[in-house]
Amino acid sequence: MPARGNAVTRWLGRALLKIMGWRLIGELPNRPKFIIAAAPHSSNLDFFLAVGVILSLGLQCRFLAKASLFHFPLSLVMRAFGGIPVDRSAANGVVGQMTDTFRRSSKLVLGIAPEGTRKPVAKWRSGFARIAQAANVPVQPAVVDYRYKQVTFTALIEDVSDVSRIVAATQQAARSGTPRRG
Repeated sequence: MPARGNAVTRWLGRALLKIMGWRLIGELPNRPKFIIAAAPHSSNLDFFLAVGVILSLGLQCRFLAKASLFHFPLSLVMRAFGGIPVDRSAANGVVGQMTDTFRRSSKLVLGIAPEGTRKPVAKWRSGFARIAQAANVPVQPAVVDYRYKQVTFTALIEDVSDVSRIVAATQQAARSGTPRRG
């Protein structure tokens, strides 16, 4: 698994989670490449939660986020933690770009919020599943539960041959989570 940081940054991540009252359940796979599909994504606080998780695990992780978050000075923080800007107003080949990035990288963990927004949605975006299929990398659902303040890493989705099954399995896992609002 791609690693970053040291004992101090892992301690800071664990301290941040503890201060926020959160805990982690389950484990990430010890694989060089995979996608973390974090859901439900319902709050701006999810970013701070993700930072705590990433630091506490000593994980080198990239993530997709809307391009409007990448303006100075916030862009410095977003890029430092592995942010990749996405222009959601145009079909700009993000799936192809990320597939190529996976193919060129010996190690890559990519975090994505499958809903594509913090608002409740009836239909998830399938980009994360299409990236997983094209790059042939597994998907690790990370279920966010604001009621019990826990992030649970559920069963790894290794069969990435069918995009609709990847989306359905990830949605099924996410149903055990609780959004911050609503």
